[in-house]
Amino acid sequence: MGAAEGDSRGAEVVVRQRGVARRTVWISILTLVSRVLGLVREVISAGLFGDASVVYDAFLFAWRVPNLFRRFLGEGALSTALQSSLTEADARRGDEAGRELFVATLRLLSGLLVALCAVVMGAVTLLPDVMPGTGFAWLGPEPDVVRELTVRLAPFVLFVCLTAAVGGALNVRGHYSLPALGPVLLNVLWILGLIAIAAFLDGSGEAEPDAQLEMVRWLAWCVLLAGAAQLLLMSPALRRRGLSPTTGWLRRPSPAARRAARAVLERSAPLAFGAAVYQINVMVDGLMAQSLLAPGGQTVHYLANRVQQFPLALVAIAATTAVFPALAALGQERRLGELRRLHDLTQRNVLFVALPATVGLATLALPVTAALFQYGHFGELGVERTADTLRMLSFAILPAGAVGLVARTYYAVGDFKTPVRVSSLMLFVNAGLNVAFIRLFDMDADGLALATALTSFGNLLFLLPGLSRKHDLVSQESGFVSSVARMTAASAVCAAAAFACERGLDRWLPGVPRLTLAIAVGVVAYLAAARALRVPEWGPFADRIQRIRSRIGGK
Repeated sequence: MGAAEGDSRGAEVVVRQRGVARRTVWISILTLVSRVLGLVREVISAGLFGDASVVYDAFLFAWRVPNLFRRFLGEGALSTALQSSLTEADARRGDEAGRELFVATLRLLSGLLVALCAVVMGAVTLLPDVMPGTGFAWLGPEPDVVRELTVRLAPFVLFVCLTAAVGGALNVRGHYSLPALGPVLLNVLWILGLIAIAAFLDGSGEAEPDAQLEMVRWLAWCVLLAGAAQLLLMSPALRRRGLSPTTGWLRRPSPAARRAARAVLERSAPLAFGAAVYQINVMVDGLMAQSLLAPGGQTVHYLANRVQQFPLALVAIAATTAVFPALAALGQERRLGELRRLHDLTQRNVLFVALPATVGLATLALPVTAALFQYGHFGELGVERTADTLRMLSFAILPAGAVGLVARTYYAVGDFKTPVRVSSLMLFVNAGLNVAFIRLFDMDADGLALATALTSFGNLLFLLPGLSRKHDLVSQESGFVSSVARMTAASAVCAAAAFACERGLDRWLPGVPRLTLAIAVGVVAYLAAARALRVPEWGPFADRIQRIRSRIGGK
């Protein structure tokens, strides 16, 4: 009986892992579409506003504020806590109890977000231009513009956080497409807004600040419209999955549902710093870019971060999103050995893609930046500043992606405090390194990026050993160091091949075709080297490609 039960459990794990792999591929495809559209959005913006616009710097700083709370209360803390509680409610009390918990949480969250928007808008309006006693011009050279745009964009917090909470609930009920499609819709509407602004307001990087201010005012309205559209997009899926909030929205939830909803928010409170540490560091970087760097510093740092987020979101964040429901279920059932194996398997598969992406992006930072942004009024100086920043940020891809998965593993076993403690420490370290690199070493936005990379590695080094030391999640993986060494060697081959191709074709092809071919050569070189070096992760990857080819051939 024990052997049969063990075989059943083993088959269940295989099915679960295959489901995670399929979800990861699907989410990765939609994430890829979203990130491509996001880059198109940034390319158009860079061409319109140039690389030294104090007005666009102010817009980007104002945009970071709702984006931070999105990570805090949406995709980070609240979404994670809601997924854990909803998984437990569905398993123990049934789908209707889960729906009641979801509706009660959504009601409570809506009130909290409205109050939060009011506080943010009031605080930004009342805070002084210069921090008392320090002389620190924390809002930069155009504080009134920063205030106005922050107030305009603050309501986006309501839309995006509710969307993220809804998406997390749909993930628990097995629906992944519409939550992943939401960012695609946001980027499409944003791009359409930029095109309309360019057509009707005749904006350009050389326009007067007043003209640029009018442009970003209209852009803020487009962003709010896109946020509302994202939320509406989820409505059909909520009804199909038995989570429609319209049923019973006006009726006061039961005492049990209200207690459960408060528990979700209470659980999310300590998660806030732990789940969003990377974005907090980015926000700190944005504050210092706004106040300490020359005009355009905010823009080049933001653009470099957007490019760096492309491989990070496509690989690590997509995998973490897909695997967390399975991690939560295994943690709930206290199947700790399987939980650690799923964590390790996911980390190694992510590393197989993230490592060459890191090395390749660092190697091709300058041609990537030139191909993406050197249009319109975005000049060579802006390209050089952005490339230097991107080169440093590329080294944060590995630790930032790994930390997200490690933190979710802590959450799966009910530990919400350890990531908070480590994150709080790294937050202060990041701020100190920012000041040191800019003030003492006279670095530009690349100093902020270097600080982010170092603190991301520090966060990982503090968190990862605790899985086995504090929670008995002992890794059973063997040959990990050898596998990483082989991946590193294959990544070096990838970077060398891509660099040689890009430089060798400099006289023959223009920027974008040359870069595209260089990246393709690098990918082929990496896969060939991984196969020749017998990287263990190459086997499942090759099998997946073979299955896809067989399906295509069958059709």
